[in-house]
Amino acid sequence: MPIFSRFFLGLRWLNPAVGALVVLLQRTPVVRLLIIAESELSSPATNLLRAIVPLAALGVVDSMAGASTQLAYSSVTAKPTVGQPFSAGIVITGSGVSYAQSWKIANTLPPGVTPQGATLSGNVWSINPSSGTLVLSGTPTTAGTYSVSISGYQYTNFGTPVTSATATIVVAAAPNAAPVVTRAPSDITTIAGASATFSVNYTGNPLPTYQWLKNGTAIAGATGATLVIASVAASDAGSYSVTLTNSLGTTTSSPGTLTVNPAPTAPSFSVSPQSLTVTAGGNVTLSVTVSGVPTPSLQWLKNGAGIDGAFGTTLTLSSVQIADAGTYSVTASNSVGFATSAVGTLVVNAATSAPVFVSPPVSQTIATGSTVVFSAPALGTPAPTYQWLFNGATIVGATDSTLVIKSATAANAGAYTCVAQNSLGLASSPAAGLTVNTVAASSVGRLINLSILTTAGAGAKTLTVGCVIGPNGTSGGFPIVVRAVGPTLTTLGVGGVLPDPILSVNSSSSPPPIATNDDWGGSTAMSSAFASVGAFALPANSLDSAYVPPSPGLTLGNYTIVITGKGNATGTVLAEVYDASAATRTPSSPRLINLSTLTQIDPGGLLTVGFVLGGTTARTVLVRGVGPSLGAAPFNIPTAMVDPKLDLFDGSSQKIAGNDDWGGSTPIANTAASVGAFKLASAATKDSVLLVTLAPGNYSVQMSGADGGGGTAIVEIYEVP
Repeated sequence: MPIFSRFFLGLRWLNPAVGALVVLLQRTPVVRLLIIAESELSSPATNLLRAIVPLAALGVVDSMAGASTQLAYSSVTAKPTVGQPFSAGIVITGSGVSYAQSWKIANTLPPGVTPQGATLSGNVWSINPSSGTLVLSGTPTTAGTYSVSISGYQYTNFGTPVTSATATIVVAAAPNAAPVVTRAPSDITTIAGASATFSVNYTGNPLPTYQWLKNGTAIAGATGATLVIASVAASDAGSYSVTLTNSLGTTTSSPGTLTVNPAPTAPSFSVSPQSLTVTAGGNVTLSVTVSGVPTPSLQWLKNGAGIDGAFGTTLTLSSVQIADAGTYSVTASNSVGFATSAVGTLVVNAATSAPVFVSPPVSQTIATGSTVVFSAPALGTPAPTYQWLFNGATIVGATDSTLVIKSATAANAGAYTCVAQNSLGLASSPAAGLTVNTVAASSVGRLINLSILTTAGAGAKTLTVGCVIGPNGTSGGFPIVVRAVGPTLTTLGVGGVLPDPILSVNSSSSPPPIATNDDWGGSTAMSSAFASVGAFALPANSLDSAYVPPSPGLTLGNYTIVITGKGNATGTVLAEVYDASAATRTPSSPRLINLSTLTQIDPGGLLTVGFVLGGTTARTVLVRGVGPSLGAAPFNIPTAMVDPKLDLFDGSSQKIAGNDDWGGSTPIANTAASVGAFKLASAATKDSVLLVTLAPGNYSVQMSGADGGGGTAIVEIYEVP
């Protein structure tokens, strides 16, 4: 029987009317096609033929179920071959399902072939929705005959009617050929300890053997289809290629590069700053050694506070001074963690030198009965001793850098000099003159205003201002003006103001508060009081707060003014206390004898306190910046500032005095006790104190952390009678 006849009889299960185009894929090179001329087809067959989707690719053959609804396959090439691209389109024709809007395909396709746009769940590929054509495509990797169950649904979401059939795909083995690399090993970048896998794609038959190479040298035992390095190390970095060999030839791929980066690790110090002792004027270099991946960011610290711009592994201090002494450490951080080095201590010994006066004593004019202070600090190593002279004669017991003369009279008027001496020499200060005048009470120097500009708000940011009206022995009412200015500061160019300050006044002798104000209200009486003390005007509708006690004013005693922000707001505020008394005064008239403020200063920030001395003669004041003693008993404030420093400026913003660590001065301690100031914790505390005699005028004190730190602190200004 002819080949054609045998083939036709083998397909009698097919409905001849719909067998318009069948392609039989065989393992043999012969491609057999059953072709019926279009003129011989019945109408259903013609519809089927026209529904075939032509694809310029490879094809499949199928047995089709049903007489009126069928699967139709495009076919160009008779059979797919291992290693060759393959694609076949499938549509449904007939009266049952005319257009498949969803499909289900069994997962029995040849390896390397998948349905386009399908999702695999278990052993079934699903397509929903469908464009009407099912496309099988890919590059077969394994020869064989594959039966695939396919169901096409009329509607989306696999809605019936449905047509099901079995497609048979015969994959021919690749022709014999020498190996050819179609994809070389890819470059890999990884971290130490991770795994790395190299692979290669190729064509060639028979299957080749593998030999992997590193930097061109064969790797023992590396003869698999892939090369897996389970836990890479830095030594594994290099170029990796593979040699493929079969009976028809050998080829070697181009290499893939393995880059091994260190695994991320937290910072760790192997060398910390060393402790050193140097002489002032020398140069010092501190260094650390730190490891970590990624490379850590560094920050040098002095006494626990960051040093601006110090971010390297070394810190060089040129011409070190006593102020550079302290503890030095480094913090290191990266994306993995944070570490702090051990602390190194830098001790700076003063260079030996003869005494040199830092600032000479200043001439003063005071009222009879007042206290005057002369100060003449000197530098020198060894530390110098002091001796004060009056009109050239030694003053017995005057052996401190500060000379305090209490209740001065005309007999004390004259010239005062100071002699500083150590083993290397002697220095004499210029003479300072003292003039003692008998003046009216209204002309005696006195405190008439205190102003504090700082950040205030709720909680720890509450600003507390204290004032004492005295001294004992005086009587009568004392008129004052108290203000908390926030919003109006914007007109003075200040930003970030406290939008709505609230002010309350409390007395130690009455249940608090004796007065509270939120929004001053534009009172004409208050406006007049502001003008009388020289305070700038406030808009009538501003949210600033103010208090003016009714005549005759406040009685003798201690008062505290508390300023907070409405609604727990925080911002810059100006607190002011003014002496609003008449110019005519007698020795029995009350006055402001102490002004102070307690607040919390931010790290790197400062507190500015302004004060005004009225009258025509100088007045001695005690100014204290207290932090460490607040942290000690009996206060025990845990947030107390560790190392405050004070700087005093005159009305032209020239610095005229400063102190960092009061040093336990006996004259200062005795003066503090005489004006009722609480005793500092010890002579060694880092609290700062200034005892100065000042001419009438405007002054400001700035307090900040000498180490850059912040904390709770108090600034006090006492009149020294």
